[in-house]
Amino acid sequence: MLSYYPRRLFLNLYRQIISIHSIKSLENIQIRHLNLTDQTKRKILLRINTALNENENETNTDSHTSNIACLNNELILSERMIKFPFHYRCILEQQLSICQDRWVTANEWKQLYDIVGETTKPLFASITMLICVQLKHIERGRSLFQFIQQNHPDLLTSTATTYSTYMNLLALDFFISSGKKHEQDYSPYEDELCEIYQKFVKDKKPVIIASAAALGIIKGLCVTHLWREAYTYLPFVNDDDQLQAIRDLILAALHNNDIDAAIKLLQNLKTPPPSDSAAATMSSTLTDIIRDIFRNLDENNKNAYEFIEHLFHYLSTLDYFIEKSATDEIQTFFDKLVPNIYGYGTTLVYPSGACKQLPGFNLSNGELTDDDFNFLRNYLMENAYTEKEVFNTTTPAEFERFKVLLARNKFTMIVDGLNILYGIDRFATDPVTSMIKTINFLKNLHVSKSQMLFIARKHVLSRIPFDIQKDLRSICEIFLVDNTSRDDWFVIYAALHSKAYVLTSDILRKERGIANKYTPAKNAEVNDKLQKWLYRYQYMFIRQGNRVYFKQPMAYKLRAQYTQNVWFIPYFNKKPVSLAQRPDNWFFLYNISDNKKAASAVKLKSKPQTIIIKQ
Repeated sequence: MLSYYPRRLFLNLYRQIISIHSIKSLENIQIRHLNLTDQTKRKILLRINTALNENENETNTDSHTSNIACLNNELILSERMIKFPFHYRCILEQQLSICQDRWVTANEWKQLYDIVGETTKPLFASITMLICVQLKHIERGRSLFQFIQQNHPDLLTSTATTYSTYMNLLALDFFISSGKKHEQDYSPYEDELCEIYQKFVKDKKPVIIASAAALGIIKGLCVTHLWREAYTYLPFVNDDDQLQAIRDLILAALHNNDIDAAIKLLQNLKTPPPSDSAAATMSSTLTDIIRDIFRNLDENNKNAYEFIEHLFHYLSTLDYFIEKSATDEIQTFFDKLVPNIYGYGTTLVYPSGACKQLPGFNLSNGELTDDDFNFLRNYLMENAYTEKEVFNTTTPAEFERFKVLLARNKFTMIVDGLNILYGIDRFATDPVTSMIKTINFLKNLHVSKSQMLFIARKHVLSRIPFDIQKDLRSICEIFLVDNTSRDDWFVIYAALHSKAYVLTSDILRKERGIANKYTPAKNAEVNDKLQKWLYRYQYMFIRQGNRVYFKQPMAYKLRAQYTQNVWFIPYFNKKPVSLAQRPDNWFFLYNISDNKKAASAVKLKSKPQTIIIKQ
């Protein structure tokens, strides 16, 4: 797609459909389903620029958008396109993404450097090196570093970004490669990395280093025999980058068979706060970490299992889960053990917590105690009656009326009315159909009227005919909060007060402080207990296409856990997209000599098959 503005020109040829839009003529040309070679793409770029230049030159004779081919025609540019750093980075990333990695000559780099804008020149080295890292163009990055050293050495000393990014580039993919010998093999670029470290980093007076720069230095050192010196730069890494930095150090420790150091690093890992927007990212990050750890863990190290236990204990503190590729790597690791003294495989778990492939084994009970319920109720009350929350949560008079209703009935099911109405159909445009579908859905729960409470705002029934309202009232009690009140708060309070189940697809983003990744959990204990309560008491409402259903609450604790001398690790078959998703598969591991019961309960295969739970 081509987007053209007075000061900006972006080209994107990733998609099968290429749209070219001219603002002046308001014409749109589409080229559909083309199998484009690199050469064809460059020709299209050249033609587009030429057409735009001709169009603009009709009205502006001073235009400086003439085409310039750089890097042996890999880049088709105009001076305007690379006048500013942001434009230069976008153009470089998009156009080089269709090119192969190669060694670029000094003359080619010089030509590109000469035509970039004056505001871009000071950042030329760091921006270009960053693109090389993103595209994994190692040879291109090496040639760039040589050019900068010989022709513009001031760009290396003015900021730590360039050489730290270069160290990052040279360390790419070392820990995912196979065939490495522990304590012997290091990066093929080890000499180059050590030279950069000695010349630009080590002898410098300790100063505050940006987190991104510290991360690159750590990554580069970890693939050399100087890996222990990476500890020096951990204090400069911020909380967002801590997981990645310690991951690299753990992998370096494992590669050098220093299990004690790897365990200490694991113990210093912080538990990331829950974030709905980061759920998929964290799942992928954890998966990559676990997969790389078992690729680099020496199966012949007598202390390997001790490290694995510490690793699983860390997983038991998280509300995020790994994916299948990680458990595959774990199984591959244990397959290599000779003699193999461990039992392992996968199992499905019933809502009661019973393990199908391990008869007689149950996951840890997830029931909340009375103290847990009291803690959460007190938290809700504090949340409702602070000075800023009193009017948008509820009012004292409304809350008193609500307590009278709760005291009069013993509810076992609380329905989040608005959540279900909007989830089951288009309530905003067709409220009647949504209400009818909701009523039919609630009837299938087979809960008596006196035990089911439907909570929503007052406007919900304003567009519903009386006969349909009557049908709803015949199957449940109804409490309508003011349109300015937070109905979610009433749903949670009613469920906690009555110790009842709740039907909703909500995961309490506001109450848990996880509206996005920039709002951390308000309180670790609050989040832990609310998550535990959701797993145990929530009927998770789900809509997939025209199909609506719910997942039953789980009587067990949905976290990695060690119970009855067996480790159980939950994992996803597919990448999750939100915290609302729950893994259906469990990997188990135990020491055969310590657990005769598990060994006799299941007949293990040499290559256990994954069991997928059907809804």
